[in-house]
Amino acid sequence: MTPEKIERVKGLLPTTLGSEEIRRTIAADILRRSVFSARMASATYLAKIRDVCSRMLAGEINQATAVLELTRVLSAMGHSPLDGEKLTNPASLRRLNLIIDTQTQMAASAARIGNQTEATVALWPAWELVRFASRRNPRGDWPARWRAAGDSVGWTGAVRHRFVALKSSPVWGALGQGAGGFKDTLGNPYPPFAFNSGMDWREVTAGECKRIGLAVDGAETPERAKLSPARRDILEAVERYGFPEIGDGL
Repeated sequence: MTPEKIERVKGLLPTTLGSEEIRRTIAADILRRSVFSARMASATYLAKIRDVCSRMLAGEINQATAVLELTRVLSAMGHSPLDGEKLTNPASLRRLNLIIDTQTQMAASAARIGNQTEATVALWPAWELVRFASRRNPRGDWPARWRAAGDSVGWTGAVRHRFVALKSSPVWGALGQGAGGFKDTLGNPYPPFAFNSGMDWREVTAGECKRIGLAVDGAETPERAKLSPARRDILEAVERYGFPEIGDGL
């Protein structure tokens, strides 16, 4: 499934809750299947977010156009960029760009893993978390986040000295859940793991995994190994991303 299609099948989740309340009270799998924004109860506006992000992912519009279209909807609701650049202002450019960046990266990451095959996993069995976009004040705590996530899962399928883990490793879910008490995470087992992080995955070859001491043999459970490749692909997509529509499409 393509990123734009993943974005289009998301449901709308109007809410009056703040970011931390959303994270604390709503299950992560529901959030991954939904378009939402802190303290935004307008389904009309959320539908517009879904629309512009889908069109961006399809290459039909650029981010500037997406921001403009969202600003017009917010203006009709009584919100203006002139009300300030704090994230609490729904119409601030800072918040609009953050929403677009988060939604599009989530959809792209879900599609990227959903399109994995047995062959691609054999050639590139791991991901490495790397910086792909600069930030004015980048987080300096990624080593601490990695240690906490790795410790929480016993370093299953992951190495300590680099941000590298098997694609099947539970460390990715722990990182997205904020293992160690981090409160700015999104609950995703894929990038973005935290708001406005500028971090993303690169694929790591089997040869590189062996050189850094990451075992790639026996990564699958015996139960999963008994499944046909097609059934395994479907199960993995549905389990990881919670989109039943992915299973239907496959």
